Amino acid sequence: MPAWWWNRLRHRLRQTWRALWARPKPRDLAAARQVLGPRLWVLFARQARPDQAHALEVWQRVRAAGGDRTAQQAALLHDVGKARVPLRLWQRIAAVLGRACCPARARAWGQGPPRGWRTAFVVAEQHPTWGATWARQAGADEAVALLIAHHHDPAPTALPPRLHAAWALLKAADEDQPLPTPPRA
Repeated sequence: MPAWWWNRLRHRLRQTWRALWARPKPRDLAAARQVLGPRLWVLFARQARPDQAHALEVWQRVRAAGGDRTAQQAALLHDVGKARVPLRLWQRIAAVLGRACCPARARAWGQGPPRGWRTAFVVAEQHPTWGATWARQAGADEAVALLIAHHHDPAPTALPPRLHAAWALLKAADEDQPLPTPPRA
């Protein structure tokens, strides 16, 4: 297997391990609540505790890199669609491993309704769309919804050019990669 594959797998395994012990800190939750406001906070609160902890980590990286309010809100809500179908830990692990070792097959398994053994793959594949829909319904800016909807895309081709920098920042923060340098004003 190529080195990039092992690095990605290692990242996902670390993320799973951290999720087991995730405990969002009250001060982080309070700060996130200020960024989101009351209507979007309701969405954040739908997430499972490990997903909240992950969202807070992504948000902190985006904020530290100078991400604007749009990027910060998207960071806090990028995985909110996963709350539509709660998964057990073993299901999450199966989806992560499946996406790492056979991504094309995992994408195919992720089509259709979330039923049976394919449930975790459907959630992994469709949660960006579900989350973007919820964000729009809660009154999020369209830019936030677009970033949520496309945060797993390999390139920002479906986004307007004004969102490319925010997308790159969100994607790097979510994947625990080096963050892009923010543009100078």
